[in-house]
Amino acid sequence: MGDRLTTETDAPLWDREAEQTVLGTCMTVPYIVGHIRAILPEPRAFRSPQHQIIYTAILDLVDHDGPTDTVAVKDHLQRAKTLGQAGGHEYLLAIDRSALIAGDPAYHARIVLRHWRNRESIYQAHRTIQELQTLDPDDGPDRLRALGERLLKTADDLAPERPADTEDRFPRINWEDAFATDFTEIDWLPGRFMERGQQAALVGDGKVGKSIFTLYWIWCAITGRSCLGDIRREPINVLYFDRENSLRDIVTRLTAFGATPDDLQVLHERFDYRLFPRFSGALNTSETAAGELLGIVAERPRDVVIFDTVSRYISGKENDSDTWLELYSRIHAPLKGDGIASVRLDHFGKDTEKGSRGSSAKTQDVDHVWELTAYDETRAYTETVETVTTRLKMLRTHTRTGLGDDAFHVTRRGEKERGGAWLPGRTRHELTDSTVADAHRMKIQTYVDDLVMRGVPNGLGRDGLKKWARDNRVTLPGKTEAVSEIVAALKAAQKVTS
Repeated sequence: MGDRLTTETDAPLWDREAEQTVLGTCMTVPYIVGHIRAILPEPRAFRSPQHQIIYTAILDLVDHDGPTDTVAVKDHLQRAKTLGQAGGHEYLLAIDRSALIAGDPAYHARIVLRHWRNRESIYQAHRTIQELQTLDPDDGPDRLRALGERLLKTADDLAPERPADTEDRFPRINWEDAFATDFTEIDWLPGRFMERGQQAALVGDGKVGKSIFTLYWIWCAITGRSCLGDIRREPINVLYFDRENSLRDIVTRLTAFGATPDDLQVLHERFDYRLFPRFSGALNTSETAAGELLGIVAERPRDVVIFDTVSRYISGKENDSDTWLELYSRIHAPLKGDGIASVRLDHFGKDTEKGSRGSSAKTQDVDHVWELTAYDETRAYTETVETVTTRLKMLRTHTRTGLGDDAFHVTRRGEKERGGAWLPGRTRHELTDSTVADAHRMKIQTYVDDLVMRGVPNGLGRDGLKKWARDNRVTLPGKTEAVSEIVAALKAAQKVTS
């Protein structure tokens, strides 16, 4: 038995290719080392002495915040005078070529783990049998019984792995504690459109401004500002995964909201922004990718995790319920279990009346679905500044709890140089009373109806409309912004009737 455990070619006890693949992937994709280490915590998990030396080097490099590429590993082994024992530089390059470019490295790590456990069990069984063979009859039945039980346990360890039934995996409600808890106090996140730990979807057209709205909400939330008419709340910590926007988009928007270099400490402490993250697979199908994300979440306290845009992080058909149930199982359920909220941004499908792409499936796994639409936009100009006013409606179409408001009317107003950049600190989102917004729209529509009745020409701009109104003794509002709104609504009405 001892010879079998030290034979390189003993295939049942190890898998050379699996070990090489795991090591090669660790050297190629360094940020998954932590996830692999959770499965294979010790170098002796590898059967090959060469692989044990290489894995030890990788873990040492990670523990000292170093890279784990081939050059770094070779240098580490050279300094430790173990490069030759590890197979040399050429063997490192061969292992590097074994890296798993696509797929799930955790699967291969579990192959290595299974063989390790089997080797350990066989070793323990061998030792027990040796003790039984040399057992002194005077040791009595108790010793014999103990060795027999150890042998049975070793045999059981070689059986297919079964998860243990533990309180951690199947937590039991403590009814006394549950009924002693005050659930009447709702733990709202800033803005009052979701509670702490809830999972939500924000759906809208590609150009409605979901990312802008979300970034403004985050800016208020991490700095403790009031948002959407809500009271000032304790600042929160946000983790943002973005595969949509450029660094320029992000910085110019934050600047437009009022962020300055004086706010860098707040941004460092409370806003962890991961731009174009490269996970090792789709979050709904790859255990490794999900582990990478959850590992990042666990690095520091988080209150909210943002996915922009969610379709960039998944694989499979968006109208297939399995796609979203898998995402819930791997991502949303662990976040919710840890009391961490998430917001995933998503696009409408081709038919906006049907909501988000695959909406019948997507609504199953989140607590709230909010649809963001823009129903009005106007532009006003001075010689140097353009003011853009967009009226938005955020409507809750699905909810698990029913708590809170079902609709928010929001006015986004921003100023920018004519033909240029947005001005610092001049963009904001304000809650608008729906009755006031409706009344304003009706007033604008009244002007439009009157102008159409009077035969106003098509295609007039703001100045042209003012001149025509003066010539025809038609009264218009005195505010330039209101006239701009009338022009936009008039053009829309004329386009419909033409």
